Amino acid sequence: MKMERLLGSSRSRNQAAGRPESLTVIYDGDCVLCRRSVHWLARQHTAVPIRSIAASSHEATEGFGHIPNYGDDMIVAANDGRSWIGPPDAYLVVMWAIPRLRALSYLLAIRPLRPLVRWAFQLVTGNRHVIGGLLGEPCEQCAVGGLHEMSVARQS
Repeated sequence: MKMERLLGSSRSRNQAAGRPESLTVIYDGDCVLCRRSVHWLARQHTAVPIRSIAASSHEATEGFGHIPNYGDDMIVAANDGRSWIGPPDAYLVVMWAIPRLRALSYLLAIRPLRPLVRWAFQLVTGNRHVIGGLLGEPCEQCAVGGLHEMSVARQS
């Protein structure tokens, strides 16, 4: 699927090629990997403004709770009402919004690569709590502690 089809079509000057004017990322605020990813995203130069809000917040529930799979997958919502849910579409739209990753987003959106891309993103998202634990912060939703805890256990 081409990024133009993924982004859809729109009417305004800035959206002549289906480009949103702004994006909102709704993420799992209880997930260490998700929080770190949002902090990383906030430091990136983006082509459109991106704001991130935790799915558990009142603002997110009120504004986006009607979107299918709300709370189960990352959601990216555009200012014009379009939304992209979970892997790979939501991730590809965020990559598209970061100029230095745009070419990669176009490549990963190519139809023959879609099954592989979907599998890779689902592998990461399906194990996000475990990965978060491995990043050094214990996760309350999984049994894996941080790398520090694991290395201390080996030394004892």
